[in-house]
Amino acid sequence: MKLYLQLLRLPALFMLSLCVLSGNTLAQSSKTLEEIIITAQKKEESLLDSAIDVSVFSGEELEKYAISDMSGIALSVPGLTFQNTGAWAQIYLRGVGTRVSQAGLDPGVAVYVDDRYVGRQSGIMFGMTDMERIEVLKGPQGVLFGRNSTGGAIRLISNPVSDEMEGKVTMSLGDYDYKKMEGMLNVPISDNFAIRGTFQHREREAFKKNIIPGGYDYDDLDQTVARLRAKWTISDQTSLEISHLFATVNDLSNMGAVSADSGNARGIALGGITTTRRDQIASSATAVELNPDGPKHYMDSTAIRLETSMAGHDVAIFVNDSMNDERRFGDYDGNSFNDIDVMMTENKSDETGAGLEISSNNDGPLNWIVGMNYFDQTVDYDFDLRIGAIGGGNVAASTGWITYNLETYGVFASFDYELSDRLTLNIGGRYTKEEKDALVRCSQFPGYAQNSRLCLAAALKPNYIAESWTSFDPKVTLTYNLENNGIIYATFASGFKSGGFNAPSNRGAVALEPEEIDMIELGYKAELSDTLSLTSSFFIYDYTDLQVTRAASGGGTVTTENATDSDIMGVDFNITWLASDNLMVRFGGEFLDTEYTDYTTAARVANTILQDNPDALNYGYDYFNAEGETLLRAADLSWFLAADYQSGPMSVNISYSWTDEYDFDFVRHPASDSLRQKAHGILNARATFDAGNGMSIALWGKNIADEVYLNDSVIGGTNQRINYAHPRTWGVDLTYDF
Repeated sequence: MKLYLQLLRLPALFMLSLCVLSGNTLAQSSKTLEEIIITAQKKEESLLDSAIDVSVFSGEELEKYAISDMSGIALSVPGLTFQNTGAWAQIYLRGVGTRVSQAGLDPGVAVYVDDRYVGRQSGIMFGMTDMERIEVLKGPQGVLFGRNSTGGAIRLISNPVSDEMEGKVTMSLGDYDYKKMEGMLNVPISDNFAIRGTFQHREREAFKKNIIPGGYDYDDLDQTVARLRAKWTISDQTSLEISHLFATVNDLSNMGAVSADSGNARGIALGGITTTRRDQIASSATAVELNPDGPKHYMDSTAIRLETSMAGHDVAIFVNDSMNDERRFGDYDGNSFNDIDVMMTENKSDETGAGLEISSNNDGPLNWIVGMNYFDQTVDYDFDLRIGAIGGGNVAASTGWITYNLETYGVFASFDYELSDRLTLNIGGRYTKEEKDALVRCSQFPGYAQNSRLCLAAALKPNYIAESWTSFDPKVTLTYNLENNGIIYATFASGFKSGGFNAPSNRGAVALEPEEIDMIELGYKAELSDTLSLTSSFFIYDYTDLQVTRAASGGGTVTTENATDSDIMGVDFNITWLASDNLMVRFGGEFLDTEYTDYTTAARVANTILQDNPDALNYGYDYFNAEGETLLRAADLSWFLAADYQSGPMSVNISYSWTDEYDFDFVRHPASDSLRQKAHGILNARATFDAGNGMSIALWGKNIADEVYLNDSVIGGTNQRINYAHPRTWGVDLTYDF
């Protein structure tokens, strides 16, 4: 019933546009829709022929919509949310994801950069440049892509090395002293060897100004990414490619938090200063503490891929190695009083991946792909905790260390068999084994009781924990080709995300159960005419032990635990309409009906705000069964509308994304609704003039209506803090393409 009611809320804006345009523009178009080729199922195929729910953005579309990072993709894909909390990325797809990526916890939506699995969510914080396309795969993708893809997978695919000389340079300027410089150069060294290099640097002043004298401003941006690829075509059947990616990110967006309730915050009770304005913060943190001269996130990655053909089979062998180093400061009280803050956090990981894939290469009724994967990860997580009043000032209270190791193996196979001219059966499966261990240590500084919640007695001694898990996950799809150039398909798939170790700063490691999903998906895709296409799906998810991140008790930040049973049901659709030779309209939407069916340890805060009890370190949590509650970060309705208009040298691209309200956490602030993201719409636009000879100039605006919404909201320290999303911004791009 809830899903049916959501379907009645189709945006009037789109319905009106159809009425206005359908009179005569559809018949006037002399052009046809271009075919979109994807590799979401490890093979090249048309988007309309692929039996999978996937959203695709070409490199040209990314440029049209002024999308420069993952947050822009989230605005264009209904059901996808992305929040940047400093060095950490929070990715949720249909309410499934992970809020933190500390040692022992893994993301719920897998991210791949040129088919390299990114083990830590921080590894996608850099800007995107020279992209061929981006594919967002919805639903469990474990058979072909492996671990941690119960919610879906996001594939970032850069432009390949070509055998032609080409280049591109773009310079951008905008408000808040925004500057961007990016370039691409592809050089053929010989007939069978070429290199392609890309570079991008972005910087921007802070959106939030510190009202404390001597305090440091937050939410600035300083990012650099460089990629070098070399391809050697050894023969007509064999090629070898080596790539190296380097990135640094100085983004303090996580630190721009403000108190959710400035009139009733602990900071005021203790003589501190708070603010709720989105353009202000009140923090006593100084530039010395933040170490602004060094990068907050550093990434270095190398990948090697060999492709060849043997006996009618395509073979790919690949290996990659990555290093990620994150360092950040956490102002967890949201005010000028250093109640409980993390002075410095360092999260350093080393990752090694390797794989072998063999696929058939014939025109017969049977086609297949088999392969194996290996992934190894070591994470060192360090944190220093400081306290204010109870320690007599801004002093260090405890230090913690976590050493985390992961080793995983996977073997998979997928077979396509044409039962008839119209009916195709796909059967696949993956066997996965994962081994994890963690060592947690916590050192209490002199002057604090051993049983202090800052470092529990159990954590004062080294706490070692080790677990292993295995899983077999099948997938079956039946596809029927219609006479009208369309398909219908039905899929059953299961997915697996291994357990982990929840290790907040004041506790020892606590094991989490694996997350498992069974999915049924029914889809319909069709080219309804030369100018109109539709992709749609109906899906049902049954989750067991969904890993949920929520507010932690005891004045901490967040914790992750298992919700015993959860259900998700929804409808997803995308319409592409070539309304005329000059106008293209895209409209997509998603309706979700989600609930926890069994979750006994959810927490809701009691009204013990610290104005009346300034010495308390606790919110006084009440635990309840969240049965019937909507999943966190799962909007009932989200939709996206874009229009691309081209006339001569001028092009105008306008997009509007709408997201219904959703909850960041179960907790409700007694004086506000600060843990709920309100319904909001974001309007973006870009106008481009092609001056000829490879020169173009573009004017763009983001969040043009200056919508006020949240990037994150969380219980931090001893009060609630919120982090506002970016305000209205604008800029100009100057591009030379040769």
